[in-house]
Amino acid sequence: MTVLVVDGPFEAGTDLILGELASAGVPVFRIDTAQFPVELEFRASFDSNGRWEGVIADSYRSVLLSGINAVYWNRPGTFQFPGLSEADEHFARGAARIGFGGVLTSLEAPFMNHPSKASAAEFKPRQLQIASAAGLTVPRTLVTTDAQAVRRFAKMIDAPIITKPLGLPVVSHEDGYEQMYTRVVDLDSLSGVSMTAHLFQEQEEKDFEVRLIFVGDECHSAQIDAGSEQALIDWRTDYDSLTVAPIATPCAIGNAMKRYAAVMGLAYFAADFIVRPSGEWVFLEANPSGQWAWANSPDLPLATAIARTLEDWCQR
Repeated sequence: MTVLVVDGPFEAGTDLILGELASAGVPVFRIDTAQFPVELEFRASFDSNGRWEGVIADSYRSVLLSGINAVYWNRPGTFQFPGLSEADEHFARGAARIGFGGVLTSLEAPFMNHPSKASAAEFKPRQLQIASAAGLTVPRTLVTTDAQAVRRFAKMIDAPIITKPLGLPVVSHEDGYEQMYTRVVDLDSLSGVSMTAHLFQEQEEKDFEVRLIFVGDECHSAQIDAGSEQALIDWRTDYDSLTVAPIATPCAIGNAMKRYAAVMGLAYFAADFIVRPSGEWVFLEANPSGQWAWANSPDLPLATAIARTLEDWCQR
C-alpha cells in the first residue's frame, strides 16, 4: 500500500502529515506536478480490466499505479518546460495536464481531494449557496462590478460592509507580491470595482472566529481570538496577536458540514466561521486546500487526523 502525495515542496502541513505517516509505517510517494517531465517520468497503459496500469518514477524510486491506495492532493505547482518557446510551452503544458494529469486523476484510490472536486468547490458564491442549503447561517452578500450597487447594498445593510478577494489573494508586482486581505469598504473609494467581479458582505459583529477543519467525516475546530485591531478584520494579518485553542463543534454545525462535504464531494476542507455574541455560528467560506499547520497541536492533532484517514483508506 502507498499514499501518493501531490503537492508543492513548501507546505508545512504536508510535511507534518508525512511525519505522521512515516511514524505509522505507511509508505509514501511524494511528487509535485512542477517536476514533470524533467524530474518525473511515467508510463501508463489502459488494460482489459478497465484500469490504468503503469509506473511513476523519479531519480531515486518508483511506484506502481496499482499500488497507490490513497491520494493526498493539495497545491502542486504548474508543469515546467524550460527552454521551450511560449507557443510550444503552451502546447506541452496542455498535453501534460490532460495526459499525465488525466492518468493521475483516473486512479481508483480515494482522493483528499480530487482536483476536479476541489476546483469546483473554490467558487465562493456557490459555497454560500450550498452552506445555506445545508442549514448554515451566511452573511448577506453582493457580487458586482457596479459601484452604485455597492452603495445601495451598504444602505440596505445600514452598517459597515467588508470586501474580500474572490480569486488568489496574492497580486504579483514588479517589486514583489501584495497579499490581499479582507478590509472594511470605503464607499467614497470604489473606482476599481468596475474592473472585475468583487464580493461585498455585511460586517458581522463577532465574539471570536473559528477555523473548522473537516477531515473524512469529522470536524476539528479551533477558536481564534484576535489581539489587535487589524486581526479583528482579518486574523491572517497578525498571527502573532492570535490566541488559538480547540473548541467543541456544535452538533448542528457538524451535521451541516457533513451535508456540505457530500454535495461538494470533498474529504477535506477548512471552513471559516464568525461566532456572534449570541453564540450563533455564521459561515464565511470553505477552502478545499485551506492551511491548518499553524493550528496543529497536541490538543488539536490535525496532522494525525489527516494521516489516520489516509492510512485507513490504504487498509480497506
